[in-house]
Parts: sequence; structure tokens; C-alpha cells
Amino acid sequence: MKGIDGLVAAAILLMITVAGGMLIYNYVMNYLSLPQQYANLKIVSAKIIVTGSTSTLSLEVSNLGNIPVNITSVTVYTSSGSYTISGVNAQVPAGTTTTINININSTITSAIVGSTVVYVSASYTSSSGSGVTDLVKTPVYQ
Repeated sequence: MKGIDGLVAAAILLMITVAGGMLIYNYVMNYLSLPQQYANLKIVSAKIIVTGSTSTLSLEVSNLGNIPVNITSVTVYTSSGSYTISGVNAQVPAGTTTTINININSTITSAIVGSTVVYVSASYTSSSGSGVTDLVKTPVYQ
């Protein structure tokens, strides 16, 4: 029996080396590629200050993502129902914490005053999509 010719063996080893190199290159390039852009908004704190028939909602929001987000609306949950405040239009840059003050009308204020527990969440949009923050228990100061 005769073995494989040296030239054929060298060609096969070269093809295996090139294929292995390509696999390693693709793995490293995928591993080192830039992270995807994402938005992650969190309400750090919230409070409602009632003054007469109107009130002000003060939100401290933190953008934990790497792209800016735009808060489009805030929903206030009371024991008598939920109320959405639309047209907020507050931008939170990536990696920052911002305080936003929102005026609340008399209808929602009366529901807040008559409620035992109040929760708040915010809806937001970004270039990667839209989302809603978790509910945050909100103290009411009168």
C-alpha cells in the first residue's frame, strides 16, 4: 500500500487551516461587533403635589439604554381607574437621569385625592421601538 502524496497532504492541511481561520475570524468579528442600540427607561421616583383643584406630577426618570428616548404619555392608576396624560413630549438622553414635571387637570386630581393608593407608569418611544415603564407607587402630598 502506498501513502498519500506529500503535495496532496499539504493541500488538504492548507484547506483545513484556512477553513479554521475563517471560522475563528467570523466568531471574533461577531463577538467584537458594536452592541445593538436599545432603550431602557426606568422611573426612579415619583410624587404628586396637590394644590387646590390641580396637581403636579414630578417624575425622576433614568434612561439606562444607549439611545435617547421620548416620553409620550404618563398613566396614573388610582383605586377608581386609570387616567392617561398624553402629549408629554419629554426627551431623556441616553445614560442620564432627568426630572419631569407634569400638570394634572382637576378631573384626575379629584381621583387622586379620593384614592388610597396611586401608581404611575410612562410610555416612551425611541429609534429602536416603544415601551412602557414598570408601575411605581407614588406618594400624594396635599
